[in-house]
Amino acid sequence: MTRPSRAIVVPLVIVALLALPTIRPVWAQTLVEQLVDTRVVVALRVNDAKLKTRVAGPWEISPATSGPSKDANLSIVFVDRILVQDAEGKPKSPGIDRIIAFVAPGKNPQTGETGPLIIRIFTSNSQNVPGFYKNSLHAAIQREQTAQGSALEAGEGSDTWVLRTSGGEEVALRLGYQRSVPARTQGESKPRAAAEQNVWRIYRFDQGMDVVRSVPAGIDRVQRYELRVGLAEFRDVFDGSEQLISVAVLPWYLRQTLLP
Repeated sequence: MTRPSRAIVVPLVIVALLALPTIRPVWAQTLVEQLVDTRVVVALRVNDAKLKTRVAGPWEISPATSGPSKDANLSIVFVDRILVQDAEGKPKSPGIDRIIAFVAPGKNPQTGETGPLIIRIFTSNSQNVPGFYKNSLHAAIQREQTAQGSALEAGEGSDTWVLRTSGGEEVALRLGYQRSVPARTQGESKPRAAAEQNVWRIYRFDQGMDVVRSVPAGIDRVQRYELRVGLAEFRDVFDGSEQLISVAVLPWYLRQTLLP
């Protein structure tokens, strides 16, 4: 009987291995929620030493080193959630919400991983208290939005937000701006609770962003701006030294929320 030589068998084995698809590690991810909302994001530079007390280690506050929000260490995110769905696409009662979140840019110096650190969330829906990140509080939140334009002009817009807690504390934003064509981006982020960093999940988003003001980028289409943060828990952070870095208007923000 004639036996095949190794010179023939070995190359065939190598070719077969190269033909196999690349195997990558896969972590189970569970879709839990789908969202459609509009947003206004105000990025600020605030008292860094006081802000750091809100963040547990090993993660640290790590401002962006470039981009329209360069050097900002805190963002206030005003969210008008117009559709909330479960994993199957069915509306979750009541299907809407209004949220104001205080978020810091974070980094784990041990791993190099970056992501948002959720410091505090205020929600109109009392059923979302204390929420996934265990730091949500109930508040009355109102929004008034206008947009106007004609023909092919981008036009003008305005946004007014007022948050009131049961104790009478208040956050207010009044914004007027010249609109422009938004930049569309898609991406993924992994927000964590600032005080309990093992509490995190995955956001996959599709958004349109119109940066109406950016000090680093030299953009200023803001016609009217007033921000007032009258919350006792943030009194040490908003001590009068805060600086506005950027304002972005998001006419759409679509998101899938997944658990790792």
